[in-house]
Amino acid sequence: MLFFVKASLPDVPPVPRELWLGMVVSTWEVIKQLENDGKVLAGGALIGQRSGLVIADVASNEELAEMLNRLPLSAYLEWEVQPLVPAGRALEAAKWTLQHGASQPHD
Repeated sequence: MLFFVKASLPDVPPVPRELWLGMVVSTWEVIKQLENDGKVLAGGALIGQRSGLVIADVASNEELAEMLNRLPLSAYLEWEVQPLVPAGRALEAAKWTLQHGASQPHD
């Protein structure tokens, strides 16, 4: 299952700056490892923002929740998660609609 996952940090956590920066580094290290393991297909930090996004490829909603909850900054982040239909499946659906739905009257 594919998911678009955006994480935003509304406020810097009330911890010493060095600890906070260490958590940032640790979080990106985990994401990089997930990328190496094939669980994250692509992602990165958004320029000029305290946010980042990834495209995750996991077996279930539960696996995604567990993956996100294990990130060092998880407790401080606000999440936007959207399931994705893979491009190949979206293409199949569009072709089917073109073949079967084109003769349907429009409202």
